[in-house]
Amino acid sequence: MPRTSAAAEIKLSGSGTFNPPKAEQLAALPADLGFSRSDLASGKWSFSVRYEDSAGMPDAQPDPYIGRFAGAIRAFRLVIGNTTLDLPVDQAVIVVSDGGGGFPNRESIRVETQASTPSGLLRLSWVQVNQQPKGTDLRGAAGLLPNHALPAYSIVANLPTASPFDRFLELRLDRPGGDPRPLLYLSSSKLSVTAAPATAP
Repeated sequence: MPRTSAAAEIKLSGSGTFNPPKAEQLAALPADLGFSRSDLASGKWSFSVRYEDSAGMPDAQPDPYIGRFAGAIRAFRLVIGNTTLDLPVDQAVIVVSDGGGGFPNRESIRVETQASTPSGLLRLSWVQVNQQPKGTDLRGAAGLLPNHALPAYSIVANLPTASPFDRFLELRLDRPGGDPRPLLYLSSSKLSVTAAPATAP
């Protein structure tokens, strides 16, 4: 799909399944996660994001091959099992890499946010990576992304990748105090993701 010529709101949404934590892992989780153990045991989740699709969206990243669009996202929702969480958008961002960050053989799109919870810092990301063999240069017209600008919404939903496992939804809950081991980590490529112009709620 072509980019809209003027600012428009896009709804990105996906739903699927994940491998639930084991029973002993569920039992060890605190009660104030924001979702229940039964939600996690269901193995079902979905997400939806509303963002502004605009060629004039400012890029907060100085790398000429990385675009960081911190003001684009208007809403970010996660559903696990029967629980819905509306996540804050002040920490939400879309990051587009056209072979930047010292990895010219890698293009990627990340739609992510984070939120402070009583149990720690929750991070949620829709991640897509087009990675080619070392020595390949995907920057500019050579790759799937012509530049580091915000791409067409169809690409934000479904960037072609070499492997289906290079497209995944990831949830990480980090303990307070800087412990490198996450309290909870979920990741799955078993999702169907679409995007289209948003209609009025």
